[in-house]
Amino acid sequence: MIIENEFPILEYSTEYNAVIDPKKGEEPFPRLCIMTFFKDVMDTFLSEYPGEIIGTYISEMRHFPAYRIKYKDTEICLIQAVVASGSIAMMTDWLYGRGVEVLLCCGGCGVLADIPAGDVIIPVRALRDEGASYKYLPPSRYIELHREPVEIFRQVLDEYKIPYMECTTWTTDGYYRETRDMVEHRIGQGCKAVEMECATMAAIAQFRKKIFGQLLYSGDILVGTKEYDYRDWNYNISARERLFRLTLESLIRFAK
Repeated sequence: MIIENEFPILEYSTEYNAVIDPKKGEEPFPRLCIMTFFKDVMDTFLSEYPGEIIGTYISEMRHFPAYRIKYKDTEICLIQAVVASGSIAMMTDWLYGRGVEVLLCCGGCGVLADIPAGDVIIPVRALRDEGASYKYLPPSRYIELHREPVEIFRQVLDEYKIPYMECTTWTTDGYYRETRDMVEHRIGQGCKAVEMECATMAAIAQFRKKIFGQLLYSGDILVGTKEYDYRDWNYNISARERLFRLTLESLIRFAK
């Protein structure tokens, strides 16, 4: 059944199956999967823990291999994330279709408050200002993230004595439309981070009845200065490596 709306992006189909569904392979992927946007960190990790390629997400950008890896006696899947909601929706649904049950992701974000570069952020709620989540769930302003990964992230960060903050993140497709008035508007709605994928991935997990969680680190800052401050955020190797290891440690807790 189609739920009609004046605006096409808000029209929603209640039918579970689609014309093109995520394909299930002959051999399922490991049920635990870590997805990272940090190819440099992933490549370093693969040099320490060589993995077997078990599938490939095919994109016009390039092919993204999925690896099976044994880490601390736990079998996991590892893949580099694609960017933006439409792309990440296809990759996420593909992973769940191949047998992944728990998907934890690590990435960077812009911040809407004076948060030091590299600080760890746990998104607990995402504002749905993108497109793909509306293909999986009926319209709503926010989506709450699954509580189990949030709690495990807290435990791991506390054990390693790493400070962190929890926040509502603003997920948007409009990278070049983060205007100053819109930034202030989102701050007024309680958002402290901005990125392009979280709401989408959370919606797909809820729709597919899977588990999703994400860790972010503070990258560029969109407030507090007259000029935009890039802060060389995607060259913050130490923050990226730390976040990857924290996400990995959190993931293997789901094996117990």
